[in-house]
Amino acid sequence: MTSNWFKICITLFVLKLTSCSPPNLQRNATLRPPEVKYASATFTSTATITTISPTNTITMTATSTATNTSTSTPTNTPTPTMFPTRDPSATSTIVPDYLPISDLPAPHFWLDRPISDEYNDYVIPTYRYGSTQGGTLRIHHGVDFVNPLGTPIKSTISGKVVFAGSDYYAKLGPTKDFYGRAIIVHTFNHFLHQPVFVLYGHLDTILVSKGQTIETGTIIGTVGGAGIARGGSHLHMEIRVGHNDYLSTRNPELWIRPYPDWGTLAGRITDKDGKLVPLVNITVISKQLDETDISPVRRYLTTYAEGPVNPDEILGENFALADLPPGIYTVGINTGGTIQRQDVTILPDRLNWIEFGNVNPPLTWTPTPITTPTPKQ
Repeated sequence: MTSNWFKICITLFVLKLTSCSPPNLQRNATLRPPEVKYASATFTSTATITTISPTNTITMTATSTATNTSTSTPTNTPTPTMFPTRDPSATSTIVPDYLPISDLPAPHFWLDRPISDEYNDYVIPTYRYGSTQGGTLRIHHGVDFVNPLGTPIKSTISGKVVFAGSDYYAKLGPTKDFYGRAIIVHTFNHFLHQPVFVLYGHLDTILVSKGQTIETGTIIGTVGGAGIARGGSHLHMEIRVGHNDYLSTRNPELWIRPYPDWGTLAGRITDKDGKLVPLVNITVISKQLDETDISPVRRYLTTYAEGPVNPDEILGENFALADLPPGIYTVGINTGGTIQRQDVTILPDRLNWIEFGNVNPPLTWTPTPITTPTPKQ
Protein backbone atom coordinates (compact mmCIF):
# COMPACT_ATOMS: atom_id res chain seq x y z
CA MET A 1 0.00 0.00 0.00
CA THR A 2 2.83 2.39 0.88
CA SER A 3 4.39 1.74 -2.51
CA ASN A 4 1.14 2.58 -4.31
CA TRP A 5 0.75 5.86 -2.40
CA PHE A 6 4.35 6.72 -3.32
CA LYS A 7 3.67 6.15 -7.03
CA ILE A 8 0.51 8.31 -6.85
CA CYS A 9 2.42 11.15 -5.17
CA ILE A 10 5.17 11.02 -7.78
CA THR A 11 2.59 11.08 -10.59
CA LEU A 12 0.81 14.13 -9.13
CA PHE A 13 4.15 15.90 -8.70
CA VAL A 14 5.12 15.29 -12.36
CA LEU A 15 1.71 16.47 -13.57
CA LYS A 16 2.05 19.66 -11.58
CA LEU A 17 5.48 20.38 -13.04
CA THR A 18 4.15 19.79 -16.54
CA SER A 19 1.19 22.12 -16.05
CA CYS A 20 3.58 24.91 -15.00
CA SER A 21 5.76 24.65 -18.10
CA PRO A 22 5.60 27.67 -20.45
CA PRO A 23 3.84 26.79 -23.73
CA ASN A 24 6.87 27.68 -25.83
CA LEU A 25 9.09 25.29 -23.89
CA GLN A 26 6.99 22.20 -24.29
CA ARG A 27 8.82 19.19 -25.64
CA ASN A 28 8.59 18.77 -29.37
CA ALA A 29 6.55 15.66 -30.17
CA THR A 30 8.72 15.06 -33.24
CA LEU A 31 11.61 12.97 -31.95
CA ARG A 32 12.99 12.07 -35.33
CA PRO A 33 13.33 13.70 -38.71
CA PRO A 34 10.62 12.61 -41.13
CA GLU A 35 10.88 9.42 -43.10
CA VAL A 36 12.55 10.32 -46.36
CA LYS A 37 11.74 8.73 -49.68
CA TYR A 38 14.64 7.42 -51.71
CA ALA A 39 14.73 7.35 -55.46
CA SER A 40 14.68 4.06 -57.38
CA ALA A 41 17.39 3.31 -59.89
CA THR A 42 16.49 4.05 -63.50
CA PHE A 43 18.54 2.80 -66.42
CA THR A 44 19.56 5.17 -69.17
CA SER A 45 21.96 4.70 -72.05
CA THR A 46 23.19 8.30 -72.27
CA ALA A 47 24.39 10.78 -69.73
CA THR A 48 23.10 14.34 -69.62
CA ILE A 49 25.51 17.16 -68.77
CA THR A 50 24.09 20.31 -67.23
CA THR A 51 25.90 23.39 -65.97
CA ILE A 52 23.85 25.42 -63.54
CA SER A 53 24.56 29.06 -62.79
CA PRO A 54 24.09 29.95 -59.12
CA THR A 55 21.10 32.06 -58.21
CA ASN A 56 20.32 34.06 -55.11
CA THR A 57 17.35 31.96 -54.07
CA ILE A 58 16.86 28.24 -54.33
CA THR A 59 13.59 26.79 -53.09
CA MET A 60 13.43 23.40 -51.43
CA THR A 61 10.32 21.59 -52.62
CA ALA A 62 11.02 18.05 -51.47
CA THR A 63 8.29 16.39 -49.44
CA SER A 64 8.17 13.20 -47.46
CA THR A 65 5.51 11.02 -45.94
CA ALA A 66 5.66 9.68 -42.41
CA THR A 67 4.01 6.37 -41.60
CA ASN A 68 3.45 5.27 -38.04
CA THR A 69 3.86 1.49 -37.97
CA SER A 70 5.02 1.11 -34.39
CA THR A 71 3.28 -1.43 -32.19
CA SER A 72 3.78 -2.40 -28.59
CA THR A 73 2.96 -5.58 -26.73
CA PRO A 74 2.47 -5.39 -22.96
CA THR A 75 4.24 -7.98 -20.86
CA ASN A 76 3.86 -8.98 -17.22
CA THR A 77 7.60 -8.92 -16.55
CA PRO A 78 9.32 -5.67 -17.63
CA THR A 79 12.92 -5.96 -18.79
CA PRO A 80 15.30 -3.36 -17.31
CA THR A 81 17.11 -1.26 -19.90
CA MET A 82 20.20 0.94 -19.79
CA PHE A 83 18.30 3.97 -21.08
CA PRO A 84 14.60 4.97 -21.12
CA THR A 85 12.47 3.10 -23.66
CA ARG A 86 11.06 5.35 -26.35
CA ASP A 87 7.33 5.82 -26.66
CA PRO A 88 6.26 4.09 -29.91
CA SER A 89 3.75 6.86 -30.59
CA ALA A 90 6.51 9.46 -30.49
CA THR A 91 8.05 8.20 -33.73
CA SER A 92 5.10 9.43 -35.77
CA THR A 93 6.20 12.68 -37.35
CA ILE A 94 4.66 15.46 -39.35
CA VAL A 95 6.02 16.02 -42.84
CA PRO A 96 7.89 19.36 -42.74
CA ASP A 97 8.16 22.08 -45.32
CA TYR A 98 11.88 22.62 -45.74
CA LEU A 99 12.98 26.24 -45.69
CA PRO A 100 14.23 27.93 -48.88
CA ILE A 101 17.92 28.66 -49.10
CA SER A 102 17.37 32.34 -48.26
CA ASP A 103 15.90 31.40 -44.88
CA LEU A 104 18.51 28.90 -43.72
CA PRO A 105 18.74 28.87 -39.94
CA ALA A 106 21.87 29.69 -37.99
CA PRO A 107 24.16 26.65 -37.86
CA HIS A 108 24.43 24.60 -34.69
CA PHE A 109 28.21 24.48 -34.49
CA TRP A 110 28.09 23.55 -30.82
CA LEU A 111 31.02 21.16 -30.62
CA ASP A 112 34.73 21.72 -30.23
CA ARG A 113 37.07 19.16 -31.71
CA PRO A 114 37.66 16.04 -29.61
CA ILE A 115 41.35 15.94 -30.56
CA SER A 116 43.88 18.75 -30.01
CA ASP A 117 45.48 20.37 -33.04
CA GLU A 118 48.86 18.86 -32.16
CA TYR A 119 47.36 15.54 -33.31
CA ASN A 120 45.04 14.65 -36.22
CA ASP A 121 42.03 16.81 -35.37
CA TYR A 122 40.22 16.44 -38.71
CA VAL A 123 37.53 14.00 -39.83
CA ILE A 124 38.98 11.16 -41.90
CA PRO A 125 37.61 11.77 -45.42
CA THR A 126 37.32 8.16 -46.60
CA TYR A 127 34.50 7.10 -44.28
CA ARG A 128 32.17 10.03 -43.69
CA TYR A 129 28.75 9.90 -42.06
CA GLY A 130 26.25 7.89 -44.11
CA SER A 131 28.91 6.42 -46.40
CA THR A 132 29.92 2.79 -46.95
CA GLN A 133 33.48 3.18 -48.26
CA GLY A 134 32.46 1.92 -51.66
CA GLY A 135 30.14 -0.73 -50.28
CA THR A 136 32.87 -2.48 -48.31
CA LEU A 137 31.70 -1.37 -44.84
CA ARG A 138 28.43 -0.94 -42.97
CA ILE A 139 26.75 2.47 -43.23
CA HIS A 140 28.69 4.83 -40.98
CA HIS A 141 26.74 6.40 -38.13
CA GLY A 142 29.46 8.82 -37.10
CA VAL A 143 32.86 10.20 -38.06
CA ASP A 144 36.38 9.02 -37.29
CA PHE A 145 39.57 10.74 -36.12
CA VAL A 146 42.55 8.49 -36.85
CA ASN A 147 45.27 8.90 -34.21
CA PRO A 148 47.90 6.82 -32.41
CA LEU A 149 46.99 4.69 -29.44
CA GLY A 150 46.80 6.79 -26.27
CA THR A 151 46.05 10.14 -27.92
CA PRO A 152 44.08 12.28 -25.41
CA ILE A 153 40.37 12.80 -26.13
CA LYS A 154 38.66 16.02 -25.04
CA SER A 155 34.98 16.54 -24.32
CA THR A 156 33.51 18.50 -27.21
CA ILE A 157 30.77 20.07 -25.07
CA SER A 158 29.67 20.42 -21.46
CA GLY A 159 27.29 17.83 -20.09
CA LYS A 160 26.73 14.85 -17.83
CA VAL A 161 28.31 11.45 -18.41
CA VAL A 162 25.50 8.91 -18.77
CA PHE A 163 27.70 5.98 -19.82
CA ALA A 164 31.37 5.18 -19.31
CA GLY A 165 32.73 1.68 -19.75
CA SER A 166 32.50 -1.47 -21.84
CA ASP A 167 29.49 -2.10 -24.05
CA TYR A 168 29.90 -5.86 -23.88
CA TYR A 169 26.77 -6.16 -21.75
CA ALA A 170 25.16 -2.77 -22.49
CA LYS A 171 24.04 -2.63 -26.10
CA LEU A 172 24.99 0.78 -27.48
CA GLY A 173 25.31 -0.21 -31.15
CA PRO A 174 23.99 -2.91 -33.49
CA THR A 175 25.91 -5.64 -31.63
CA LYS A 176 27.43 -6.02 -28.20
CA ASP A 177 31.06 -4.96 -27.86
CA PHE A 178 30.56 -2.77 -30.91
CA TYR A 179 32.47 0.21 -29.48
CA GLY A 180 34.52 -1.81 -27.01
CA ARG A 181 34.89 1.01 -24.52
CA ALA A 182 32.76 4.11 -24.86
CA ILE A 183 31.68 7.33 -23.19
CA ILE A 184 28.31 9.01 -23.77
CA VAL A 185 27.72 12.59 -22.65
CA HIS A 186 24.21 14.04 -22.30
CA THR A 187 24.75 17.68 -23.27
CA PHE A 188 23.21 20.57 -21.37
CA ASN A 189 21.87 21.94 -24.68
CA HIS A 190 18.69 20.80 -26.41
CA PHE A 191 18.01 20.85 -30.15
CA LEU A 192 14.37 21.60 -31.05
CA HIS A 193 13.46 20.63 -27.45
CA GLN A 194 15.17 17.26 -27.93
CA PRO A 195 18.07 15.89 -25.85
CA VAL A 196 21.47 15.69 -27.53
CA PHE A 197 24.08 13.03 -26.76
CA VAL A 198 27.71 12.73 -27.88
CA LEU A 199 29.27 9.26 -28.05
CA TYR A 200 33.02 8.57 -28.08
CA GLY A 201 33.90 5.01 -29.07
CA HIS A 202 36.77 2.49 -29.37
CA LEU A 203 38.61 4.04 -26.42
CA ASP A 204 41.79 2.66 -24.87
CA THR A 205 41.29 4.24 -21.44
CA ILE A 206 38.36 6.02 -19.76
CA LEU A 207 39.09 8.86 -17.34
CA VAL A 208 35.53 9.84 -16.30
CA SER A 209 32.70 8.02 -14.61
CA LYS A 210 28.94 7.77 -15.01
CA GLY A 211 27.10 10.66 -13.36
CA GLN A 212 30.08 13.02 -13.58
CA THR A 213 29.53 16.56 -14.87
CA ILE A 214 32.21 17.67 -17.32
CA GLU A 215 33.13 20.88 -19.11
CA THR A 216 34.17 21.47 -22.71
CA GLY A 217 37.80 20.51 -23.10
CA THR A 218 37.91 18.03 -20.20
CA ILE A 219 40.22 15.09 -20.96
CA ILE A 220 37.81 12.14 -20.82
CA GLY A 221 39.91 9.26 -22.19
CA THR A 222 42.41 8.17 -24.81
CA VAL A 223 42.18 6.86 -28.36
CA GLY A 224 42.15 3.10 -28.73
CA GLY A 225 41.15 0.27 -31.03
CA ALA A 226 38.54 -1.53 -28.93
CA GLY A 227 35.36 -3.17 -30.23
CA ILE A 228 34.99 -3.66 -33.96
CA ALA A 229 37.98 -1.38 -34.57
CA ARG A 230 40.02 -4.56 -34.01
CA GLY A 231 43.09 -2.66 -32.85
CA GLY A 232 43.01 0.04 -35.55
CA SER A 233 43.42 3.05 -33.28
CA HIS A 234 40.96 5.87 -33.95
CA LEU A 235 38.21 7.80 -32.23
CA HIS A 236 34.68 7.16 -33.47
CA MET A 237 32.30 10.00 -32.58
CA GLU A 238 28.50 10.15 -32.92
CA ILE A 239 25.81 12.77 -32.37
CA ARG A 240 22.50 11.35 -31.16
CA VAL A 241 19.36 13.49 -31.05
CA GLY A 242 16.06 12.67 -29.39
CA HIS A 243 17.09 9.22 -28.14
CA ASN A 244 20.37 7.80 -26.95
CA ASP A 245 20.53 4.95 -29.46
CA TYR A 246 22.17 3.83 -32.68
CA LEU A 247 19.14 4.79 -34.83
CA SER A 248 19.10 8.42 -33.67
CA THR A 249 22.37 9.71 -35.10
CA ARG A 250 22.98 12.90 -37.08
CA ASN A 251 25.97 14.03 -39.14
CA PRO A 252 28.67 15.34 -36.76
CA GLU A 253 30.11 17.52 -39.52
CA LEU A 254 27.05 19.76 -39.09
CA TRP A 255 27.77 20.08 -35.36
CA ILE A 256 31.57 20.41 -35.16
CA ARG A 257 32.76 24.00 -35.40
CA PRO A 258 34.84 24.38 -38.61
CA TYR A 259 38.41 25.60 -38.46
CA PRO A 260 38.59 29.37 -37.75
CA ASP A 261 37.51 31.45 -40.77
CA TRP A 262 36.61 28.32 -42.73
CA GLY A 263 33.13 27.06 -43.59
CA THR A 264 30.92 23.99 -43.94
CA LEU A 265 28.98 22.89 -47.02
CA ALA A 266 25.75 20.86 -46.98
CA GLY A 267 23.09 20.13 -49.55
CA ARG A 268 20.43 17.92 -51.06
CA ILE A 269 20.49 15.86 -54.25
CA THR A 270 17.07 14.74 -55.44
CA ASP A 271 15.43 13.11 -58.45
CA LYS A 272 12.62 14.57 -60.57
CA ASP A 273 10.09 13.67 -57.87
CA GLY A 274 12.04 15.33 -55.08
CA LYS A 275 13.20 12.04 -53.57
CA LEU A 276 16.68 11.85 -52.10
CA VAL A 277 19.20 10.09 -54.33
CA PRO A 278 21.59 7.88 -52.31
CA LEU A 279 25.30 7.29 -52.92
CA VAL A 280 25.78 9.96 -55.57
CA ASN A 281 29.46 10.66 -56.28
CA ILE A 282 30.30 14.27 -55.42
CA THR A 283 33.45 16.22 -56.27
CA VAL A 284 34.17 19.58 -54.62
CA ILE A 285 37.02 21.52 -56.27
CA SER A 286 38.24 25.00 -55.37
CA LYS A 287 37.96 27.51 -58.19
CA GLN A 288 39.11 30.70 -56.49
CA LEU A 289 40.15 30.74 -52.84
CA ASP A 290 40.12 33.91 -50.76
CA GLU A 291 43.53 33.06 -49.32
CA THR A 292 46.14 32.75 -52.03
CA ASP A 293 48.67 30.88 -49.89
CA ILE A 294 46.40 27.83 -49.53
CA SER A 295 46.87 24.86 -51.85
CA PRO A 296 43.97 24.05 -54.20
CA VAL A 297 41.24 22.03 -52.50
CA ARG A 298 39.75 18.84 -53.92
CA ARG A 299 37.29 16.72 -51.92
CA TYR A 300 35.38 13.55 -52.77
CA LEU A 301 32.32 12.19 -51.00
CA THR A 302 28.91 10.62 -51.60
CA THR A 303 25.38 11.31 -50.50
CA TYR A 304 24.09 9.23 -47.60
CA ALA A 305 23.33 5.59 -48.29
CA GLU A 306 19.73 4.48 -47.93
CA GLY A 307 19.43 3.11 -44.44
CA PRO A 308 19.30 3.98 -40.75
CA VAL A 309 21.00 7.39 -40.89
CA ASN A 310 19.18 10.68 -40.49
CA PRO A 311 19.21 14.14 -42.03
CA ASP A 312 18.93 17.26 -39.93
CA GLU A 313 15.32 18.03 -39.00
CA ILE A 314 15.45 21.50 -40.55
CA LEU A 315 17.87 21.05 -43.43
CA GLY A 316 16.88 17.63 -44.77
CA GLU A 317 20.37 17.30 -46.27
CA ASN A 318 21.87 14.14 -47.71
CA PHE A 319 25.51 15.22 -47.63
CA ALA A 320 27.74 17.53 -45.61
CA LEU A 321 31.38 18.54 -45.85
CA ALA A 322 33.14 20.53 -43.13
CA ASP A 323 36.40 22.48 -43.08
CA LEU A 324 36.51 24.25 -46.43
CA PRO A 325 38.61 27.42 -46.75
CA PRO A 326 36.48 30.34 -48.02
CA GLY A 327 36.20 30.97 -51.72
CA ILE A 328 34.40 29.82 -54.86
CA TYR A 329 34.08 26.08 -55.53
CA THR A 330 32.73 23.96 -58.36
CA VAL A 331 30.59 21.10 -57.10
CA GLY A 332 30.08 18.26 -59.55
CA ILE A 333 27.87 15.21 -59.27
CA ASN A 334 27.91 12.06 -61.37
CA THR A 335 25.53 9.12 -61.15
CA GLY A 336 26.36 7.51 -64.47
CA GLY A 337 23.00 8.78 -65.73
CA THR A 338 23.38 12.44 -64.81
CA ILE A 339 26.30 14.85 -64.65
CA GLN A 340 25.73 18.30 -63.18
CA ARG A 341 28.03 21.09 -62.07
CA GLN A 342 27.34 24.13 -60.02
CA ASP A 343 29.43 26.88 -58.42
CA VAL A 344 29.01 27.77 -54.77
CA THR A 345 30.63 30.38 -52.57
CA ILE A 346 31.88 29.13 -49.21
CA LEU A 347 31.66 31.86 -46.59
CA PRO A 348 33.75 31.66 -43.40
CA ASP A 349 32.20 30.43 -40.14
CA ARG A 350 28.97 29.65 -41.95
CA LEU A 351 26.85 26.76 -43.07
CA ASN A 352 26.72 27.03 -46.87
CA TRP A 353 24.05 25.30 -48.95
CA ILE A 354 23.67 23.81 -52.44
CA GLU A 355 20.99 21.74 -54.20
CA PHE A 356 20.78 19.54 -57.28
CA GLY A 357 17.48 18.37 -58.71
CA ASN A 358 16.24 16.11 -61.52
CA VAL A 359 19.11 13.71 -60.90
CA ASN A 360 18.88 10.16 -62.23
CA PRO A 361 19.85 7.65 -59.52
CA PRO A 362 23.03 5.62 -60.02
CA LEU A 363 22.44 2.42 -61.95
CA THR A 364 23.65 0.40 -58.97
CA TRP A 365 23.55 2.21 -55.66
CA THR A 366 22.65 -0.54 -53.19
CA PRO A 367 25.96 -2.27 -52.31
CA THR A 368 26.05 -5.15 -49.86
CA PRO A 369 28.21 -4.07 -46.91
CA ILE A 370 30.74 -6.48 -45.51
CA THR A 371 29.69 -6.98 -41.92
CA THR A 372 32.20 -7.29 -39.12
CA PRO A 373 32.30 -10.76 -37.49
CA THR A 374 30.85 -10.99 -34.00
CA PRO A 375 33.61 -11.21 -31.36
CA LYS A 376 34.22 -14.66 -29.90
CA GLN A 377 32.74 -15.14 -26.49
